[in-house]
Amino acid sequence: MKKLILSLFCFAFLIHAETVSAKPSGTIVKKSASVRKESSFRPVLPKIKPVPFHIPDVQRVRTNSGIEAWLIEEKETPVIAVSVLFKGGKAADPKRLTGLSSLAMSLLDEGAGPYSAEELSEILSEKAIGLSFGASSDVLYADLETLRKNKEEAFDLLRMTLTSPRFERKAVRRMKEQMYAAIKARKGNPNAVASERWAKLVYGDHPYGRSFPTKSSVRAITRANLRRLIRDRITRDNMIIGVSGNISAEELKPLLEKTFAGLPEKSRVKEIPPFTPELSDRIDVLSMDVPQSAVLFGHKGIARNDPDFYAALLVNYSFGGGSFAARLFDAVREKKGLAYSVGTSLNISKASPMIIGSVGSDNAKLADAIKIIQEQWREMAQNGPTEQELKDAKTYITGVFPLAFTSSSGLASFLAGMQYHDLGIDYLHKYNDMINAVTLEQAKKTAARLLLPDSLFFVVVGKPANL
Repeated sequence: MKKLILSLFCFAFLIHAETVSAKPSGTIVKKSASVRKESSFRPVLPKIKPVPFHIPDVQRVRTNSGIEAWLIEEKETPVIAVSVLFKGGKAADPKRLTGLSSLAMSLLDEGAGPYSAEELSEILSEKAIGLSFGASSDVLYADLETLRKNKEEAFDLLRMTLTSPRFERKAVRRMKEQMYAAIKARKGNPNAVASERWAKLVYGDHPYGRSFPTKSSVRAITRANLRRLIRDRITRDNMIIGVSGNISAEELKPLLEKTFAGLPEKSRVKEIPPFTPELSDRIDVLSMDVPQSAVLFGHKGIARNDPDFYAALLVNYSFGGGSFAARLFDAVREKKGLAYSVGTSLNISKASPMIIGSVGSDNAKLADAIKIIQEQWREMAQNGPTEQELKDAKTYITGVFPLAFTSSSGLASFLAGMQYHDLGIDYLHKYNDMINAVTLEQAKKTAARLLLPDSLFFVVVGKPANL
């Protein structure tokens, strides 16, 4: 799924802000060409009144025919945003048609109903309506953003793109050509090659292992395949809707009915089977003539619905997810200067949760960087975070919580994610309490569960020395 939805599901998004400190009083300033003395000037800053943050309430909106959406009404904004998820993403594509989901979703705004691609694009531009579509491993998604005054037309355009996409031959050929170009470019990008090799070696024949289309698989996709995907996956029983912005529940109901009532009732999506990768502490190296190696590392993780998930979120922040505040960044980059970037994240895919890290380093330094990562992985697993690290992680993660509410589109995606992960309609009000309830003892035990040094697997693409 898109990075915004994956991050907002657990509020683990990391917003890195550079802080600039003002000069402290007592700075030596130049008084004259020959005389220097301590400044007596002490700036008087105005008192700032804290602005209270109010967590919005989520409304469950349900039409007479059973179409449901979760809504946060924001009367102060002129915008309305809608996020729709359909279960069954790239991993649901047939093996011989890898890339089907990506191609289909890229074509939904390339002509729909009575409108050609050019006509649809012109209408969207004139009305300032945003429509976007995409696919992740687990879901297909559709996002709409519109001014309140254009809501009727915007929802109708969303209806047309989902129920009657044209899939014109010219558009299909053009989008295939773009995919061919991306496939070719991928072969020369060490990060993309590392991602593809990781998927192949970690997941094997599991559906998650075939997220990367080939030219032959894209060429094999027909317009009939595209239409079948829409019929089988863009359905009412397979749909999750989040809405945020300047619209009331009563205004939303008829729009939901008009937009989604025409979708097929039942889906034909095969559930992705659970998968636990069996990885060992080893390093796989794929030679590529580049000055800097691209590296992915990790192993199985902790599921989103696991009771220890919030402890895992805090542990990951302290260990590798907190960028400049994380142990890995400090040990690998700050103290040793061995890497340009290093960090970890929690992958919360339902079929196979993982903890995955990445590092980029000069070929000559990579072996030392990997050694430190392995040492730090074992150290955190054995001893867990310190009390101060846990406190700092809680402060940061609860502190950025209000940033989830800064845009209507982000809120709509978040509401869809809440439903997808079965977090409950009162999740927003419970979140900070669940984070703050994590004890140091629980964090240490979770660190031992989350970080498994004997399973830490590395994929390296480059020409590293001494590996």
